[in-house]
Amino acid sequence: MSPSQYSLNPLTNELSYRALPGVREYVVHSDAQIWSITSIAFLTLCAIFSYVMRDIVYMRWVIGCALAAWVWIKFNTVKEESILAVRNVGVQVKTTYLSGRSVSQFIERSRVCDIIIHEAITMWQVKFYMAIITAKQDKMTVVFEHLLPPLNPTLITVYHGARSMIFSDTNP
Repeated sequence: MSPSQYSLNPLTNELSYRALPGVREYVVHSDAQIWSITSIAFLTLCAIFSYVMRDIVYMRWVIGCALAAWVWIKFNTVKEESILAVRNVGVQVKTTYLSGRSVSQFIERSRVCDIIIHEAITMWQVKFYMAIITAKQDKMTVVFEHLLPPLNPTLITVYHGARSMIFSDTNP
Protein backbone atom coordinates (compact mmCIF):
# COMPACT_ATOMS: atom_id res chain seq x y z
CA MET A 1 0.00 0.00 0.00
CA SER A 2 1.23 3.45 -0.83
CA PRO A 3 1.40 6.18 1.85
CA SER A 4 -1.31 8.14 0.01
CA GLN A 5 -3.81 5.39 0.85
CA TYR A 6 -3.33 6.20 4.54
CA SER A 7 -4.13 9.91 4.13
CA LEU A 8 -7.52 11.45 4.82
CA ASN A 9 -9.71 12.01 1.77
CA PRO A 10 -12.06 15.01 1.94
CA LEU A 11 -15.76 14.32 1.33
CA THR A 12 -17.09 17.78 2.25
CA ASN A 13 -15.60 20.94 3.76
CA GLU A 14 -15.98 19.51 7.25
CA LEU A 15 -15.79 15.72 6.71
CA SER A 16 -12.81 13.57 5.72
CA TYR A 17 -12.48 9.82 5.66
CA ARG A 18 -9.89 7.06 5.47
CA ALA A 19 -10.83 3.64 4.11
CA LEU A 20 -8.65 0.57 4.47
CA PRO A 21 -9.65 -3.11 4.34
CA GLY A 22 -11.78 -3.70 7.43
CA VAL A 23 -11.31 -0.15 8.73
CA ARG A 24 -13.17 3.14 8.26
CA GLU A 25 -12.23 6.43 9.89
CA TYR A 26 -14.35 9.56 9.61
CA VAL A 27 -13.10 12.93 10.87
CA VAL A 28 -15.25 16.05 11.32
CA HIS A 29 -13.16 19.24 11.33
CA SER A 30 -13.95 22.53 13.05
CA ASP A 31 -13.14 25.99 11.70
CA ALA A 32 -11.84 27.03 15.14
CA GLN A 33 -8.35 28.56 15.31
CA ILE A 34 -6.25 29.81 18.20
CA TRP A 35 -5.57 33.12 16.47
CA SER A 36 -8.58 34.92 15.04
CA ILE A 37 -9.41 38.58 14.57
CA THR A 38 -11.51 38.46 17.73
CA SER A 39 -8.61 36.97 19.70
CA ILE A 40 -6.17 39.57 18.45
CA ALA A 41 -8.64 42.37 19.25
CA PHE A 42 -9.19 40.97 22.75
CA LEU A 43 -5.47 40.71 23.47
CA THR A 44 -4.91 44.23 22.10
CA LEU A 45 -7.64 45.61 24.38
CA CYS A 46 -6.08 43.81 27.35
CA ALA A 47 -2.71 45.36 26.54
CA ILE A 48 -4.23 48.85 26.20
CA PHE A 49 -6.20 48.51 29.45
CA SER A 50 -3.17 47.21 31.32
CA TYR A 51 -1.15 50.24 30.16
CA VAL A 52 -3.88 52.84 30.80
CA MET A 53 -4.92 51.38 34.15
CA ARG A 54 -1.44 50.43 35.34
CA ASP A 55 -1.81 52.42 38.58
CA ILE A 56 -4.98 50.58 39.66
CA VAL A 57 -3.84 47.38 41.39
CA TYR A 58 -7.07 45.38 41.11
CA MET A 59 -7.18 45.97 37.33
CA ARG A 60 -4.08 43.80 37.00
CA TRP A 61 -6.05 40.99 38.62
CA VAL A 62 -9.05 41.61 36.37
CA ILE A 63 -6.92 41.61 33.22
CA GLY A 64 -4.98 38.56 34.45
CA CYS A 65 -8.23 36.67 35.06
CA ALA A 66 -9.55 37.70 31.63
CA LEU A 67 -6.37 36.43 29.96
CA ALA A 68 -6.48 33.17 31.93
CA ALA A 69 -10.13 32.68 30.90
CA TRP A 70 -9.21 33.34 27.24
CA VAL A 71 -6.40 30.76 27.38
CA TRP A 72 -8.68 28.19 29.06
CA ILE A 73 -11.45 28.72 26.48
CA LYS A 74 -9.04 28.49 23.54
CA PHE A 75 -7.32 25.36 24.85
CA ASN A 76 -10.67 23.63 25.43
CA THR A 77 -12.09 24.44 22.00
CA VAL A 78 -12.66 21.32 19.89
CA LYS A 79 -10.55 21.13 16.73
CA GLU A 80 -11.86 17.82 15.36
CA GLU A 81 -13.80 14.72 16.30
CA SER A 82 -13.47 11.29 14.75
CA ILE A 83 -14.88 7.80 14.73
CA LEU A 84 -12.74 4.80 13.82
CA ALA A 85 -14.65 1.58 13.10
CA VAL A 86 -12.65 -1.65 12.85
CA ARG A 87 -14.41 -4.83 11.71
CA ASN A 88 -14.68 -7.50 14.44
CA VAL A 89 -12.77 -5.27 16.90
CA GLY A 90 -14.86 -2.22 17.80
CA VAL A 91 -15.25 1.53 17.58
CA GLN A 92 -13.04 4.36 18.82
CA VAL A 93 -14.52 7.83 19.34
CA LYS A 94 -11.92 10.60 19.64
CA THR A 95 -12.02 14.35 20.36
CA THR A 96 -8.99 16.56 19.64
CA TYR A 97 -8.70 20.08 21.10
CA LEU A 98 -6.83 23.15 19.80
CA SER A 99 -4.21 22.61 22.51
CA GLY A 100 -3.34 19.24 20.95
CA ARG A 101 -4.88 17.27 23.81
CA SER A 102 -7.11 14.39 22.75
CA VAL A 103 -9.65 12.23 24.55
CA SER A 104 -10.48 8.77 23.21
CA GLN A 105 -13.05 6.16 24.11
CA PHE A 106 -12.94 2.62 22.76
CA ILE A 107 -16.02 0.39 22.63
CA GLU A 108 -15.34 -3.24 21.82
CA ARG A 109 -17.53 -4.93 19.22
CA SER A 110 -19.16 -7.33 21.69
CA ARG A 111 -20.57 -4.35 23.65
CA VAL A 112 -21.98 -2.47 20.62
CA CYS A 113 -25.74 -3.09 20.42
CA ASP A 114 -26.54 -0.55 17.73
CA ILE A 115 -25.43 2.64 15.99
CA ILE A 116 -28.24 5.15 15.56
CA ILE A 117 -29.03 8.62 14.28
CA HIS A 118 -31.39 10.43 16.60
CA GLU A 119 -32.69 13.96 17.02
CA ALA A 120 -32.68 16.32 19.98
CA ILE A 121 -35.42 18.93 20.09
CA THR A 122 -34.83 22.24 21.83
CA MET A 123 -36.95 25.37 22.01
CA TRP A 124 -35.49 26.78 18.81
CA GLN A 125 -34.12 23.94 16.74
CA VAL A 126 -33.84 20.24 16.00
CA LYS A 127 -30.30 18.82 16.13
CA PHE A 128 -29.44 15.41 14.73
CA TYR A 129 -26.72 13.32 16.32
CA MET A 130 -25.19 9.89 15.93
CA ALA A 131 -24.85 7.63 18.96
CA ILE A 132 -23.58 4.18 19.85
CA ILE A 133 -25.80 2.11 22.12
CA THR A 134 -23.75 -0.22 24.29
CA ALA A 135 -24.73 -3.26 26.33
CA LYS A 136 -25.00 -2.93 30.12
CA GLN A 137 -24.60 0.85 30.07
CA ASP A 138 -27.19 3.50 30.92
CA LYS A 139 -25.80 6.19 28.60
CA MET A 140 -25.26 6.25 24.86
CA THR A 141 -21.91 7.36 23.46
CA VAL A 142 -22.54 10.38 21.24
CA VAL A 143 -20.28 10.60 18.20
CA PHE A 144 -19.23 14.16 17.21
CA GLU A 145 -20.74 15.37 20.49
CA HIS A 146 -19.21 18.86 20.40
CA LEU A 147 -19.37 19.71 16.69
CA LEU A 148 -22.80 18.20 15.86
CA PRO A 149 -22.42 18.09 12.06
CA PRO A 150 -25.45 18.25 9.75
CA LEU A 151 -27.57 15.19 9.01
CA ASN A 152 -27.05 15.23 5.27
CA PRO A 153 -24.48 14.34 3.99
CA THR A 154 -22.18 14.06 7.04
CA LEU A 155 -24.07 11.95 9.57
CA ILE A 156 -25.70 9.71 6.98
CA THR A 157 -22.33 8.97 5.31
CA VAL A 158 -20.65 8.19 8.64
CA TYR A 159 -23.63 6.12 9.80
CA HIS A 160 -23.57 3.83 6.75
CA GLY A 161 -19.78 3.47 6.81
CA ALA A 162 -19.55 2.68 10.54
CA ARG A 163 -22.46 0.23 10.45
CA SER A 164 -20.97 -1.60 7.46
CA MET A 165 -17.76 -2.15 9.44
CA ILE A 166 -19.32 -3.15 12.75
CA PHE A 167 -22.34 -5.21 11.67
CA SER A 168 -21.11 -7.08 8.58
CA ASP A 169 -18.52 -9.80 8.09
CA THR A 170 -17.51 -8.85 4.55
CA ASN A 171 -16.04 -5.73 2.97
CA PRO A 172 -18.69 -3.36 1.57
